[in-house]
Amino acid sequence: MDQPETTPRQLNISDLPIRPADSQSPVPLYYQISLDLRRMIEEHVIPPGSILPPEVEICQAYGVGRQTIRQAIARLVDDNLIDRYAGRGTFVRDHAKRASFHLDRSFSQHVRALGMEPSSKTLCQEENTVANDAHPQLVASIGQPCLNLERVRYGDQEPICYQSTTVLTQRCPGVSAYDFNQKSLYEVLANDYGLIIARIEHLIRAVAADDYRAELLEVDPGVPLLFVNTIAYLENGEIIEVNLSHYRGDRYEYRTAEERHL
Repeated sequence: MDQPETTPRQLNISDLPIRPADSQSPVPLYYQISLDLRRMIEEHVIPPGSILPPEVEICQAYGVGRQTIRQAIARLVDDNLIDRYAGRGTFVRDHAKRASFHLDRSFSQHVRALGMEPSSKTLCQEENTVANDAHPQLVASIGQPCLNLERVRYGDQEPICYQSTTVLTQRCPGVSAYDFNQKSLYEVLANDYGLIIARIEHLIRAVAADDYRAELLEVDPGVPLLFVNTIAYLENGEIIEVNLSHYRGDRYEYRTAEERHL
């Protein structure tokens, strides 16, 4: 892990516009707090390179125990937003140095982390039932209610991705009424339904842009796109979403790393 290169600034808890956690919400407290800290990091209220206030002060500000704060901080570490150094503190990473997407996040989180403003254009949004010819992972859900959602996703008004999404709606009735031109699906599921995406699987391959997707993404037909088939699972192991995404090859790269054990 790289060490901070410049003299960091220690933040005061009184400088942060903290939004109190809601103990009555179905969303776990640690997740509410991690979203609030993420918001401040992505809006540069907590600037890159700075040091978060001491853990005890964050606990007092949110009115929760240390274990809850440690869970929230651990989630931000996993999302590569912050680094922890024993005896030195918790440092906010410099987002400008990160130029690739991480597939364990929602599209909106990807784009915000890259310093761009996410937006969407909804092409189709309709309630339905899972059809007999549905995605193989949805065979067990044939006949169940679902939301079919087709969107073009943008970063700073530039088309980056075409997505076709099926959301199983038994656990989130009424989700089809939301305006997904403005809202993130994952954030709606978490904040309004208490449904936390706990695991995401991906199948990734290169494909050629057909005429339809080429027009939507403003590229030439036949240029390479990165196809990502995503299956999102809840904490209880249930599938909540199957997403078929086509990313512009000139705007997206997939990076992975593994440790080699000798």
